[in-house]
Amino acid sequence: MQMKTGGKAVGSSVIATKPHGKAVVVSGNDVDVMGFGEVTLGPHEAELWFRLIHLWEARNPHTKTLIGEEMLLIDEQENVIQGFIPASRVQTYLREMTSRSVYKLNKFFGSRSKVLFRVADHNVTVPFSWNTVLTPLQNSLVPFPEDRFRFHDHEEFEANCDLRGDLYDYVGHMRLINGRAMTEHLIIDEVDIAEKRHLVVHVQTHDGPVMKLYLWDQAATALCQKFKSYGSTPRVLLVTTTLALTSMTSSRVFMDIDVQPTRDYLNWLGSNSGVANEVIADVVTKPETVTLGGPSTSRTAHAVSAVNRCMFPPSSGYKMEALHGAVNVESIFNFASRVFGSLTATEIK
Repeated sequence: MQMKTGGKAVGSSVIATKPHGKAVVVSGNDVDVMGFGEVTLGPHEAELWFRLIHLWEARNPHTKTLIGEEMLLIDEQENVIQGFIPASRVQTYLREMTSRSVYKLNKFFGSRSKVLFRVADHNVTVPFSWNTVLTPLQNSLVPFPEDRFRFHDHEEFEANCDLRGDLYDYVGHMRLINGRAMTEHLIIDEVDIAEKRHLVVHVQTHDGPVMKLYLWDQAATALCQKFKSYGSTPRVLLVTTTLALTSMTSSRVFMDIDVQPTRDYLNWLGSNSGVANEVIADVVTKPETVTLGGPSTSRTAHAVSAVNRCMFPPSSGYKMEALHGAVNVESIFNFASRVFGSLTATEIK
């Protein structure tokens, strides 16, 4: 085995060790393998080796035009980065890609990550350019991780409820599904969910407060399918890339024993059943009195309706509700303006 500086190795089927201890398997000619932690802005000739965790379509929420294909990638050091294939190149690369498979990629341009709806901590995104070369990584001895999650607790979700920055993952146990308690023989009405395109799950993390988690479209369908696949009623739910506990097009759904975090939580649930059952499921949906009447209420109702109907299309995965008393119209206006930037007062009257 011959070694070269700068992380390069020469030879066939050898293991090359980079100066910082990273091991890569090399076969053939000189190879310079770059970890995600080394990716910077600008063009790169080095190779990236990674596992494709997940990919999903990015579409214009109004015209439904395909913008491109978003990807979540992970390297051997458990560093996660976001990738992107422009719509014009989707057919070139997408037929070669399958979730959970490993690949090598060279000739790419590091671009600055978008501020809105980020799914990874890295501030650089790897877009596929015109000369990008992608090939499956065959017979690799590198142990690529299967996945990585970014969890938020209740306080963090609450603090970011009116922002549209990063998307975070949630794990906890289910209390209610569409208002129904988690009994051993719970049956989900898939027809009703398909018509409404969403469902609501009351969830709780450990002994924290019970919260509402909204699942839309694909995420709602995925929950129904997974729920049916279990012989008994599952208890643990993990939903990825949520915006203020609302699913997005990038969201994935896991339950009980699907992935390590759900298995760990299920073990905790079995050892702490007393704590987990302190809140009675039938109580968390107790209706609260809402004051109605007068012109301000009419304006409030119209404002909420406008925000839900026009400013938050289903594809955005966001919904607002007036649950706890009268809702201030100005607050809704300010909130929608912060999110979309172009809302005028006349649009919510």
